[in-house]
Amino acid sequence: MGFSISWLGFRDYGAKEAAALFGRQLGDPSEDFDAPISVYASEKHWAIIILQPCSFPNPPSQYLAAISQGREVIMAHIEEHMMFARVELWRNGKNIWQVWHGADKNVRDLHTTGDLPSSFEALKRRCFSKQDEEDIKGTAVDFVFDLPLDLAAELTGFRHDEGAPDRTFFELIEKTAQP
Repeated sequence: MGFSISWLGFRDYGAKEAAALFGRQLGDPSEDFDAPISVYASEKHWAIIILQPCSFPNPPSQYLAAISQGREVIMAHIEEHMMFARVELWRNGKNIWQVWHGADKNVRDLHTTGDLPSSFEALKRRCFSKQDEEDIKGTAVDFVFDLPLDLAAELTGFRHDEGAPDRTFFELIEKTAQP
């Protein structure tokens, strides 16, 4: 069936700080992100808020502009059953770049806008080279789907489908009332 998630990454935020942006607090730790809303702090100093199910096309750009004021935010939407992936970077209320792939039209479907990171072209060549090899074999593998996800992982250190034995996620729960 595959993943259907969205996530927001906040550069130089810890898990508690990111939870506070959503008016929540840390709940129980887990080795996976199976709660409706979870947080993970990556080794690259990004706090990743994971939302299930995927919320594409929400949140609207007005929300992303507001939540990125004074900070850098990456937003990712992943619908594996449709082979759809979208990643965008926002900084200080402005959309810096977007990369998205939807295999419903074509396995090589790829769209970009903005000032992409310098590593984008190398990642693109690698994904399309793998796709060329698979197309020759006649197999139905979609490597272009990986491009937005690889770009986000390169920046944040988080990829939803890569496990690591030392990753700890926390469920985000409503803040309890203070007496």
